[in-house]
Amino acid sequence: MKRRFRLASFDMDGTVLEDSSSWVAIHRAFGTEQLGEASLKLYTEGAIDYEEFMRRDIASWPRGVTRGKIEEILSHYKIRKEAPKVMEELRRLGMKTALVTSGIDILARDVARDLQMDYLIANGLRFSRRGVLLPTGVGRVDPTRKDRAYLKLLAKAGVRASETIAVGDTHYDLAFLKSAGLGFMLAHTTRVPDPEIIHIESLSEILSHLG
Repeated sequence: MKRRFRLASFDMDGTVLEDSSSWVAIHRAFGTEQLGEASLKLYTEGAIDYEEFMRRDIASWPRGVTRGKIEEILSHYKIRKEAPKVMEELRRLGMKTALVTSGIDILARDVARDLQMDYLIANGLRFSRRGVLLPTGVGRVDPTRKDRAYLKLLAKAGVRASETIAVGDTHYDLAFLKSAGLGFMLAHTTRVPDPEIIHIESLSEILSHLG
């Protein structure tokens, strides 16, 4: 007998979107990719926390950057071609959907709107009243502890973790995937040796596990 799930949650960058990182997209636009990679190495090694990682990312970008410029950079996103149909089928099965991402909320809101998703949690940028980027971000989703943000979202939604599925695409998503009732890894870049994780090649494969 198939288990009944009430909510399906998705990582954004590299999962429902083809691009691997909204932060990297901004670095690429400003030519600061090497600085971003250096900060990521320190974060991955545990030398800095995620708040400091975001601060360093933002500090590496040109001064005086406006919200409009960030929105323009992030406007070129590509949703995976199968994602809209998968979301439609999940709704048909009576499931809610959520976007749980360490990406940037400016982009996440657009993606959640396009895919008609019910819940959203993402990291944020701060801007002055004049729309100029401020030096500190809003850390809501630590990449390596995405499960913490996820469980907070579920508490607000009134849904038990065992009643959910989660979908990601990198090792950063592992705690998030394992906190759900069923975890899927989109294996276009990453495979993890964990029997609890179901590796898939396409988002559409999720549906065959739900009945």
